Amino acid sequence: MKRFRAMSKVLLVCDLRDAPTLIFTFLVPAGLLIALVLSFGDMPSSSGGDSVNEVSSNVVAFGTAFVGIFAGASHLALWKENGMIRVLRAFPISTGTILLSQAAVGVMFAIAQAVLLVIIGVTPWLGMTPAITAPAALIPVVLGYLMFFFLGVLIGILVPSMAAVSMVAVLIVIPLGYAGGAMMPEEGLPDWLQTIAPYTPIYHTREAVTMPLVDVGTWGDAALGCLYLTGVSALLFLVVRSLMRWDK
Repeated sequence: MKRFRAMSKVLLVCDLRDAPTLIFTFLVPAGLLIALVLSFGDMPSSSGGDSVNEVSSNVVAFGTAFVGIFAGASHLALWKENGMIRVLRAFPISTGTILLSQAAVGVMFAIAQAVLLVIIGVTPWLGMTPAITAPAALIPVVLGYLMFFFLGVLIGILVPSMAAVSMVAVLIVIPLGYAGGAMMPEEGLPDWLQTIAPYTPIYHTREAVTMPLVDVGTWGDAALGCLYLTGVSALLFLVVRSLMRWDK
C-alpha cells in the first residue's frame, strides 16, 4: 500500500504538470460538449422534448472513454521512449501496482472531467437538466475509464512508438464513439450502425451513464452496462498485467 501511494503521488504530480494531458482531459471534451449540444440538442428525443440531456450524457461517456484510452496508451509509450520502463525495472514494485497507481490517478481526472462537463452542461446556454441521481453516474464513469485505460495500456504494449500509439488510439476510440451513439443521438445513426451499436463498449458506457445522470433509459440497462464495464475491465487488467511481467 505504501508503494501504491508513493507511485500514485508521483504520477499525479507528473500529470498535473503535463499540458497535453490537461488539454485532452478537460478542454477537448468541453469543446466537444458545446459543439454537439449546439448541433444536435434541438433534435426530438425519444423520451420527449429535445435531445440536450442525451447529447450531454453521451459526451460525458465519450469523454471518459477518450481520456481513458489515451492515458493508458500514451503513458506507457512515453515510458518506453524516455527510458522510464528501465528505471521501473530496477525498483521492487510490481506491474500490478504500477498499473493500478496510474489507473487511480486517471480516475481522479475522469471524475473531475465529468463534473466539469456537467457544470458546463447545466448552464442556461446549453440547458442540460441532471437527475437527482446524477452523483451515481460517477460509478459508470469510473468503470468506463478503467476499461478504456486498460485497453489503452494494451495498445501501448503492442504498438512500438508514441506517434503510432496516438494514431491507433484515435482510430479505435473515434469510430467506437460514432458507432456507439456517443457522437450523435442514436436515432440519427444509419440503420446498420444502430444494429451493431449494442455490441460496442461505448454504447454500454453511455447506457450506464445516461439513466442516473439525466433519467433517460432504464435502470436495467444501466446495471447491464456496469456489469459489462466491470467484466471487461477485469479481463483487460489481467491481460495487460501478464504482458507487462518484466520481473520474471
